[in-house]
Amino acid sequence: MTIKTQGTDLYAIDPASSTILVVGCFTSLDGIDTTIAQIETTCLNSKARTYEAGLAEPGSASFGINIDPQNAAHIRLHQLKTAGTSLLWAVGLSDGRFINGAGDDVGIPPTVALGGGLSELNLTAGGTGYTSAPTVAITGGGGTGATATASVSGGAVTGFTITNPGTGYTSAPTVGLTGGAGTGAAATAVVNEEVDFNLPTTRTWITFEGYMNSFPFSFALNDVVKSTVGIQVSGDPVLVPKVITP
Repeated sequence: MTIKTQGTDLYAIDPASSTILVVGCFTSLDGIDTTIAQIETTCLNSKARTYEAGLAEPGSASFGINIDPQNAAHIRLHQLKTAGTSLLWAVGLSDGRFINGAGDDVGIPPTVALGGGLSELNLTAGGTGYTSAPTVAITGGGGTGATATASVSGGAVTGFTITNPGTGYTSAPTVGLTGGAGTGAAATAVVNEEVDFNLPTTRTWITFEGYMNSFPFSFALNDVVKSTVGIQVSGDPVLVPKVITP
């Protein structure tokens, strides 16, 4: 099934406040892509050159907007361009629109998935004498809900599995290990501080990262003030299809 371009929305995360910026009244969007570099594998006795795929080389995307000086998102985007700040971007396709309580046709927006969960537990001492896995207690750090289990081999703790990363941790919590008939095992926790999009599954999304490298203002007779904003893409864009439920 094809998807119409009308009804597409463009969002970014403001890294200073971890809030969603809605790029209002944008008129075009193009160039969200990477090209694959080539690695030559030609032998001297070959009759034609041969290649293998190399690294992806991100390109330059751009979007057009009708400038609105009263739109806080437009002002903030220009500030972020001037600062050279890299942003997370999300394109919401037109297959994720609904009629709200006021009768308006609006797009399903993303939300911000804040950091603050545990990303890993690092074993600093395996200890000795463990006949079973000790209980892992995670306390402090300003957050709640993190849980993990320990693995034991040869009488020592060998690693951990995080069963719930928890939320709200602003600093590394303390990791305590009790039971298991052993002593001496110790570990430290690492908090995930990265912010990302939380994408509703009822819409198709394209996400990418990049900084704005141009924000020109265009004036023409009998027209509105416009800009074609350039974005230097970093890394590979990701296409996340809408989940269709039977």
